[in-house]
Amino acid sequence: MVGTGAVVLCGLVLLVSAVSKVRGKSDYADFVASVPAFGIPARWTRLFAVLTVTAEFVIALLLLASVFIGRWPAVAGLVLAVGLFGVLTAAVWRAVARQSGAVCRCFGRASTTLGQRHVYRNAFLLAAALFGLGALNVAADPAATWLAAVVGAVGAVLVVRFDDLADLVAGPVQAR
Repeated sequence: MVGTGAVVLCGLVLLVSAVSKVRGKSDYADFVASVPAFGIPARWTRLFAVLTVTAEFVIALLLLASVFIGRWPAVAGLVLAVGLFGVLTAAVWRAVARQSGAVCRCFGRASTTLGQRHVYRNAFLLAAALFGLGALNVAADPAATWLAAVVGAVGAVLVVRFDDLADLVAGPVQAR
């Protein structure tokens, strides 16, 4: 049950993230332009951007296809998600620690400066992928599986709209 929720949560978050970066030329250009603030050297910026979007699409495809195909794409997708979320968590943490002024383009056009809460958000996704991977073998009845999928989808919406929700509760991230 937890495995299903994690598969849906991570798959939808990565799909929305990837689509939001490539839905238009200006969206992709803005994403590429945001990459150097994470400490990526200029000569690697475009490659890093392409690899990030490709990884997001591939992992999302594996995770979401596993709902129909079976267990192996879920295992592969969650293993890759753990790696990607680990890298992204470290990159965001580094950008925040360096006070680089990096902008969150995780889900498109938002121009929120990264803060500690973005590190927590990414760490949550990393934990969800890890827990999901550990729970894939747990059998559940179909109703519980559907409920877990719905909870995962709701969780994905909350993650995607995280900046808006955090701004409502705590106010905008203050630039240092």
